[in-house]
Amino acid sequence: MITSKNRLTRRTLLRGAGHVAIGLPFLEAMLHPLQTHAAAAMAPLRFVVFYSPGGTLLPQWRPTGSETQFTLSEMMAPLMPHQQQLLFLDGLDLSITELGTGHPHSRGMAGLLTGTELLPGNFQTGEGTASFANGPSVDQVIAERIGLDTKFRSLEFSTAWAISGRSLMDGAVAETSNASNQLTYAGANEPLPPMISTEVAFDRIFKNLGTTVDAAAELEKKKAVSILDAVQEQYKTISAQLGAADRLKLEDHMELVRQLEMSLDAGTSGESCVVPGAPMGSATMDVPTKGKTMTDLLVASLACDLTRVGTMQWADSESKFPLNFQPLGLSDHHHGYQHDSVYNPEALFKIHHWFGQNFAYLLERLASITEGDGTMLDNTVVLWVSEIQEPPTHNQTKIPFMLAGGKNAGLKTGRWLQVPSQPHNNLLVSMLNVFGGAETTFGHPDYCTGALAGLT
Repeated sequence: MITSKNRLTRRTLLRGAGHVAIGLPFLEAMLHPLQTHAAAAMAPLRFVVFYSPGGTLLPQWRPTGSETQFTLSEMMAPLMPHQQQLLFLDGLDLSITELGTGHPHSRGMAGLLTGTELLPGNFQTGEGTASFANGPSVDQVIAERIGLDTKFRSLEFSTAWAISGRSLMDGAVAETSNASNQLTYAGANEPLPPMISTEVAFDRIFKNLGTTVDAAAELEKKKAVSILDAVQEQYKTISAQLGAADRLKLEDHMELVRQLEMSLDAGTSGESCVVPGAPMGSATMDVPTKGKTMTDLLVASLACDLTRVGTMQWADSESKFPLNFQPLGLSDHHHGYQHDSVYNPEALFKIHHWFGQNFAYLLERLASITEGDGTMLDNTVVLWVSEIQEPPTHNQTKIPFMLAGGKNAGLKTGRWLQVPSQPHNNLLVSMLNVFGGAETTFGHPDYCTGALAGLT
């Protein structure tokens, strides 16, 4: 019987001299207690956060109908092709923003992924001064669990970050972290700023990997040469601990590796790892083009297993970049239509519809990559977040959270889940649980009542 004490993990490797390592096939000994093969994902699970600023128009964000038989609104229509992969979470409050200092936008940014308050500091938020959040963000805690064997524990991308709004109005240096723009944290007062240049992002992630699938396959071939002999001792040790079915499976796996050693030129590996071409002209790209390029880089880094945790942050919370590009063609910036100039729900409808198109593009790219009998979207939990709910008032109750994908993580999608009012920290606990944790609290304990029920 599999227990927590004798279970192998998916990261278990046969290791030998010279830093040689062989991954194991999926074995019954890797299942969680009481878990079945049907419930286990054969490809690695991943976690992606998608952030759009400024909340939403809640009546237009909400579907109509019942939990499983619902219709998307016109504003959310770009997501119709992915409706069965969506999980609307309706009713969660950003309660942690009752604590701390600073403007609601800044308090919301601090609490969204950390579940903690915004600490005092010197940055002018518009309603008092502040520094950063008081704890790590949930993506980084997840990355500690699933990202230790990848080149990058996590990767953070943004399109229009820290280039406008409060960060410049109050004299901060452009393109640096501050309370109004920072989403991800390694720990208390430890911001992790995103990459904002497509060229810099490409060079950091892909420059030394080559530009084609053949280059990635060649790397794998080099790793595979003469590795079996280096791991024989550990193979014998692990084999002795396995049941009969697992032992036969491991023997078959080792024979396949042996055959690979003997005929490396017969095939390729990593067919889903297609390194994109190097982007050019990031400084002159319009926001939609840059956003799609960053999304492509994020998806490629996941497909090449260079990381398993990523963030796509479309802007800072001030969101004061021009919107005069197509398909929007608006004369003011996003924050102006929220409340800086005049509340304009018609313009906001167009903006939130556009963010929906960009979220749909991310899901489309993930769904386009085949993994086993499914797609990379099946193995990726995508969380869409925003720091406020109601644009003109900064209301932070009933925040528009959405999950997508994650079939092989156990998420039950294709639903509009209306939940009783509760702290959003409960959702963060559930995210940790989805990725193997047993936590019952996360962030500030006074603003967490346990895992959010009904996701799996």
